[in-house]
Amino acid sequence: QHTYPLIPSSGNTQLRVFSGVPDCEYRFNTNLGARESFRLSGLDTYSSGNVATSTDGTFTLTYTVETLTEGCTALEGGSQQLYEATAHSLFLRPAHAIRKYWYEDDVQKSNRSQAFVRTLANLLATTRVVWTEEATGSVALDLPARNHELYELPTGKYSVQVADHQLLQVELRAGGVYALLVGQSREGFESRLVEVTTPNSMSMLWLVPQYVVMTLGEVMFSVTGLEFSYSQSPPSMKSVLQACWLLTVAFGNVIVVVVAELKFFESQASEFFLFAGLMFVDMLVFVVIAFYYIPYDEEEALAERLRLSLEE
Repeated sequence: QHTYPLIPSSGNTQLRVFSGVPDCEYRFNTNLGARESFRLSGLDTYSSGNVATSTDGTFTLTYTVETLTEGCTALEGGSQQLYEATAHSLFLRPAHAIRKYWYEDDVQKSNRSQAFVRTLANLLATTRVVWTEEATGSVALDLPARNHELYELPTGKYSVQVADHQLLQVELRAGGVYALLVGQSREGFESRLVEVTTPNSMSMLWLVPQYVVMTLGEVMFSVTGLEFSYSQSPPSMKSVLQACWLLTVAFGNVIVVVVAELKFFESQASEFFLFAGLMFVDMLVFVVIAFYYIPYDEEEALAERLRLSLEE
């Protein structure tokens, strides 16, 4: 659950700030309430979490930026309109003409078990940033420093080069959303890979045993239930009792829909524990009914009806 993306819901917005200045420290003063003041030191990042918007679905952010390191580029404050159900990000890049770059962020995981990456380079606009897949040696991305778009890449290890200089090696994992911060200090290029959304901690192969168990349970329970409703019913009611058995399946699906859609629990794990508890109670009811049940023998019932008809 800790790997779930933090997606802003209706009535909330989000703010993230990325600094691409390795040798400088900045202090932000905002109107974010309890989180109104924060510092960014070097290649740093800040996340506000969910921020409540007004009734019209917006939040007007006002902020000032104070330079705490002597000799660093001064950045002006300002205001920015933030919208509900949207994650907003600000990238500080003094090396560009537009020193403060605002964009709407996408924190949702890939639905193809891949990774999303965004390169935030505070370098000259013509500088090239190259992502190379180590396993194949092929170039996955070749971008100018001014390109801050989000790209989907296969999982694996990558080497990143800037202006023909080997920068770093990174490993992208399934479900992760990453931002690569790149800046130039007095010693040379510096970088930091930030996890905007934590990658998946479990492999999708863990679904295989679950589906195997569910399939076996469906075969042993559903098929035998249909056979039971057919064999234990009189000839005139076989279709009716089979329909009643299938009706219990429909009723179970209604319970799932009600619990899932009304969102009684914030955690999906709690929903699963509820369903497991209901199944346990259902099992106890079946045990009691089965203990007192008297089996119906159709051949014996037919012989009894034949005997009665002969006596008449």
